[in-house]
Amino acid sequence: MTEGAAEDAAIVLNEAIHQPTRLRIMTMLISVPETDRLAYGFIQQTLGLTGGNLTTHLRRLQDAGYLDTTKEFIDAKPRTWVQATSAGRDAFTEYLVNLERALSWRPPGLAASS
Repeated sequence: MTEGAAEDAAIVLNEAIHQPTRLRIMTMLISVPETDRLAYGFIQQTLGLTGGNLTTHLRRLQDAGYLDTTKEFIDAKPRTWVQATSAGRDAFTEYLVNLERALSWRPPGLAASS
């Protein structure tokens, strides 16, 4: 196996993002402009997650530096906002590039089917 083929076969996907629920969360956050943020409740309702489950996944992404959360009060009610960081946007872009490479990889000598 050539060095390039070995590198392509050894593509590693970012585990913090690759987990299905976190991938869905990051996809939502990346889909809005960099300066925008999404409400915790909106993410929870859209993805059909429990509060505890969403908090666990957000914490994992926050620990990786991929998102920030802020809390504020609106009409005396607490609201939590979630926003992708620049590092999170970069990691998501890199994840997509690596996923595309992984999906297009073929063993040496095996032609890609059309």
